[in-house]
Amino acid sequence: MSGSLHPEGRRPRPAPAAEAELTAAGPAATARPVGEGNGSGDPDPLPEVPEALLSGYLDAALATLRAADQGELPGPLRQYQTWTPKRLRHQRVLGLVRRTLDLDQSFRKAVDERVLQEEEALARLIRAGRHAEALASGETPEAVARVGLALGPDGEAAVQAAVAAAATSQARAEAAAVRSALAGAEDELDAARARAEAEAAAARAAREELRAAREELRRVERERRSLADRVEGLERELAQSAAALRASRDEAAAEQRRLSGRVTELQARLAESQRRYRALRRSSGQVDPAVAEAVGALERDLDTLRRVAGLAEERGGGSGAAAPVRRPDRRRPLPVPGGRGADDPETLAAWMGTDGVLVLVDGYNVTKHPQGFAGRDLEDQRTLLLDLCRRLARRFGAEVAVVFDGGTVGPIPTRLPLGPVEVVFTDPGRTADDEIVVRTNAAPSERPVVVVTSDNELRTRVTALGATVTRSPALLGLATAR
Repeated sequence: MSGSLHPEGRRPRPAPAAEAELTAAGPAATARPVGEGNGSGDPDPLPEVPEALLSGYLDAALATLRAADQGELPGPLRQYQTWTPKRLRHQRVLGLVRRTLDLDQSFRKAVDERVLQEEEALARLIRAGRHAEALASGETPEAVARVGLALGPDGEAAVQAAVAAAATSQARAEAAAVRSALAGAEDELDAARARAEAEAAAARAAREELRAAREELRRVERERRSLADRVEGLERELAQSAAALRASRDEAAAEQRRLSGRVTELQARLAESQRRYRALRRSSGQVDPAVAEAVGALERDLDTLRRVAGLAEERGGGSGAAAPVRRPDRRRPLPVPGGRGADDPETLAAWMGTDGVLVLVDGYNVTKHPQGFAGRDLEDQRTLLLDLCRRLARRFGAEVAVVFDGGTVGPIPTRLPLGPVEVVFTDPGRTADDEIVVRTNAAPSERPVVVVTSDNELRTRVTALGATVTRSPALLGLATAR
């Protein structure tokens, strides 16, 4: 390996002065876009990707540095082989390692081989062009980028997909932060309202006490002189109450102005989130439904804050107002046949015969229904339900997906093929209800979606997305229908 790391004819190492300049400039000084060779036989420079995605590949380079023989390492790196992993993370060492990766073919090849050996399964997926499947199955963008960099030109698409996935995750985090800020602003507004009501109640009580004192003065004229001091005291108290009332009103007005400024700030942040959302949509051609749902929820929360704060939304004239987001056409529920109910088995049969229909079944909600298979163990429940759904799918030609909570079973693959029926076991931390909502939201608006569940919360969520909803007994009733 010593001869391969330092082949004859390789471009000589930079002079010490040049090396010092490159070290000061940092890793980005030598990086060039993917696919641009240097024209001298050296490897292409590492592509420009976020540091968080590049760190995994640099970690593999540091591990190669520590594991190689002293004589097999490029000259500039030999002095660092005995350093601890913590010291090797110094920015100067990382810059030198990255520059060596750009200049030394043998060292770059050794690092690539190490990465591909450690991530053999992921490398096979990326070579087959299945990087999107890898990201969807739970692989981190950092792991996909690391293997994509090791594959060189064959991994360019995977590196770009990892960069896009990392940007999407950042947009989700920012949307969650904005929603949290909105919730805090609502709490502050409720507290201000409570304070204002308390001050108003105190003022009303003071006025009632003054009125009683004046009536006492008129009724007991003979005691007017003796009560004069008390009247003066009450008048002073009234003046103090009036001053306190004015102060509380001024405080409430100031609080409203502060909240107005807060609403303006949140509107700006919402506009920025919408801009990033549109940019992601233009760049990838497809937007994660969870991101779209988060942006919509953010807009609804902001509208609620405006109404609570008493701020009228400007329409059509303000040059600084954020442009409304154009939402897609809403899905329309399927009509109920005349003379039948939405939970009638015959109604479900008519819906399953609709062209292009997608039927989403809340698995355990159906099996645990009193009319279902609650007396059986979970494996038998799933088997009986899937057999019923397979027969109905073949009978009506509908696409059926049965969703189970994956946390109740062992390590089962996320999706299992079962003829015309798709079986989905959710990942840990994700419920079947959430999976059904995401699939409903992801379906094109022109495609009819039927959800089978008796869960009222889930029924409300999917109804808001335009889905057609029926209860579990409707599906169980088709088991005996001809």
